[in-house]
Amino acid sequence: MADRNKKVLAGLFAIAVFIVLIFYLPQFFEKNVPLICIDDGVCQHETYLESLITYIPAFIVLGFLFGVVVSFFYFERKLEVPLPEANRKQILLSLLQPAERKVLEKVVEKGGEALQSEISRVEGVGKVKAHRVIEKLVRRGVLEKEQMGKTNILRLRKDIKDAIK
Repeated sequence: MADRNKKVLAGLFAIAVFIVLIFYLPQFFEKNVPLICIDDGVCQHETYLESLITYIPAFIVLGFLFGVVVSFFYFERKLEVPLPEANRKQILLSLLQPAERKVLEKVVEKGGEALQSEISRVEGVGKVKAHRVIEKLVRRGVLEKEQMGKTNILRLRKDIKDAIK
């Protein structure tokens, strides 16, 4: 939390510096305004304005960079921490509802492939509930379903099977 507070304070400091620059920069340019209009046949005011116009892209770039710096301080970056091999299965299964977890555990227990008729015999999961849960998992892309006679073969998708192992 202290690191987050340091970032916020650094961002506020950057904003304060930017405001001070905005306040004092026009005063700097006002001091350089020519007092005479024509010198050697050239209007000094036009020359001054042309020099100011050449600075406009630099001000735009500085404003953009300022925005990038402030956003760097305010928005957290999250690093992906790889899950330990032993915890992957428990973490992935904990994201599921209890009935989905039971179905998926049975399929994993059978080596990633099970018959739907076996799933409907899991304690706490009947035929109707098994059918609904399986359809939901197939729609989500967790399981693949292939018809085999009067039942279906359920398979874990390869990438999910690899993640659970």
